[in-house]
Amino acid sequence: MKTLSKSVPIMFAFDLIILGLSTAFWYEYFQLPQTLKLTTIIITVIAGLFSLFLKANYKIREFNNTKKNAYLLFEGVIFSQIPAFILFLIFFKHLVVIKFLLANLVTIFLGLKLYRALFHFYLFNLKPIKNVLIIGNNSYSKLIADEIINKQALMMKVVGFVEDFSQEDVVEDNTYKIYKQPVDLTKLIKEKKIDIVVVANKQRLNDELLSDLVLAIPRRVKLYRMADMYEMITGKLFINKQSINRLFYDFMSKRSMAYDICKRIFDVVAALIILTVTLPILLYVGIRVKMIDGGKAIYTQNRVGKGGKVFKCYKLRTMYSNDYVPKNVQEGGYAENQETDDRVIPFCKFVRKARFDEIPQMINILKGEMSIVGPRTEWDDLVKLYSKEIPHYICRQWTKTAWTGWAQINQGHCINNDDVAEKLAYDLYYLKHRNVFWEIGILVKAVFLALGGRHD
Repeated sequence: MKTLSKSVPIMFAFDLIILGLSTAFWYEYFQLPQTLKLTTIIITVIAGLFSLFLKANYKIREFNNTKKNAYLLFEGVIFSQIPAFILFLIFFKHLVVIKFLLANLVTIFLGLKLYRALFHFYLFNLKPIKNVLIIGNNSYSKLIADEIINKQALMMKVVGFVEDFSQEDVVEDNTYKIYKQPVDLTKLIKEKKIDIVVVANKQRLNDELLSDLVLAIPRRVKLYRMADMYEMITGKLFINKQSINRLFYDFMSKRSMAYDICKRIFDVVAALIILTVTLPILLYVGIRVKMIDGGKAIYTQNRVGKGGKVFKCYKLRTMYSNDYVPKNVQEGGYAENQETDDRVIPFCKFVRKARFDEIPQMINILKGEMSIVGPRTEWDDLVKLYSKEIPHYICRQWTKTAWTGWAQINQGHCINNDDVAEKLAYDLYYLKHRNVFWEIGILVKAVFLALGGRHD
């Protein structure tokens, strides 16, 4: 996956240094056992970096110096101290440990917060703005220009659009300057101090314009296709016929037996761990649901898997036993809004928010019908509707559907067509960039979001 900014690895490295130095300093200051020193430093650094990642502290595209981000940073620093606390609880129970943990927590938080405040000031006041020139004057050009402007942390300015000799789908908008042909690209790039050129054509560029670009773009200027730039900015796949065709060839060329084996091992291990850890909760909820109305605690629902194959998906019942009639069906809705659904058993609202009702799907994963991470598995009736109304929706069935995925941690639950179409863009981005290490990160983040009641 390409990136537009070096700020993330720089911030990651700085955080690593702060976590390590602070832990080492306070460890020596409070004269704690030397036998545990290295272990304490390592687990604090790893837990800190991991928790900061889970709390979206490395999502520079959306970076802002807000109270919410400060709170998420503080949460992450607290989590970083938990492994060390457990370690000392086992091997060295002493009051001085509490002083060490508190001093370390405060120091790390202040150090990370200071760096982020300085970074925010640099980002929005000192960092040079990158000038972007877009080749094309059409809806694609307008879309990528709007995305660039909306992500202020990128610090990019769209200088204008250059006509690409194709008069199809011309944008009539005074927001961006249009450079009409003939254009001296060499002179334009030099005068406007262009840093990035984005090609956003709908048709193939003619030989004349391609030749002009080869001669006009110096080595210091980065060149991107519109679809690539869109991916880097949004974390979604830009969907049209051409991108779906490219995705197909990319998907087919990256098929690997090694990946499939690693993926299956990951699925089985993760499913067994989740089932084991949550079994007491499942038993408690299941018994209580059974006692409320006498209905079955576990039920099945038809879901669609790889290749459109329908299977029985297991779920923990959290609703009263009655017929499913969505309130919004007359408005074109296909599912009830979870916030207004009065069929939900009151005590089960958190169960649904934390996604404990979907834990029985681990059985489907163990059976090989689902995966732990991928495009989320959907009800078969919804799939039929979405496949008719949303272009390329069927492409998400190229791989096993899953318990959670890239779309879930970025967008969450959605029921209307526009949101589902955006969700599809996240799913297809996953298909293009999938790898087991990334999927482990997605799973861990999904679990933390669910436990915090934020994985809607």
